[in-house]
Amino acid sequence: MYMMSISQESHQIIRQTYKCLMKILLVTAIFLYPTIISASNSFYTSALNGFNEKNFENAIRYLEKDIVFNPKSSESYILLGKSYEGLDDQNNALKYYEIAFTLIPHNLELNYLIGKVSYELGLIEQYAEQISNLEVLCQTSCEEIVKLKDLAE
Repeated sequence: MYMMSISQESHQIIRQTYKCLMKILLVTAIFLYPTIISASNSFYTSALNGFNEKNFENAIRYLEKDIVFNPKSSESYILLGKSYEGLDDQNNALKYYEIAFTLIPHNLELNYLIGKVSYELGLIEQYAEQISNLEVLCQTSCEEIVKLKDLAE
């Protein structure tokens, strides 16, 4: 009987401690969430500034931090691809464009960028696939498809 009361008391103490810890965790998360969003916005802004100044290494460093906080940011992946293109690293550019493509396959600019880099890398099937995608997306002639077809001429 004595063992049973100790067990019940222990269970109550554990339950109270758990509830207290969960409250602390919830309050901490509520206070940290705006800081995380602010950090992510700051990283992307810094990356964009670096990219605009043609400091591609700096842009890449900030974008890699940004995608940690915002892994579904297609804009960050596209800018990463453009930054790697700025460094003449088409393989990494294509890698990040393809990640962005999984998030927004309907984006005209992105389809063009993938097609362009694929053509530059000699991936003719992938280049042709992007032309097909753009033909479906544009329905009539659009700037992206014209520029992409001009690469092969």
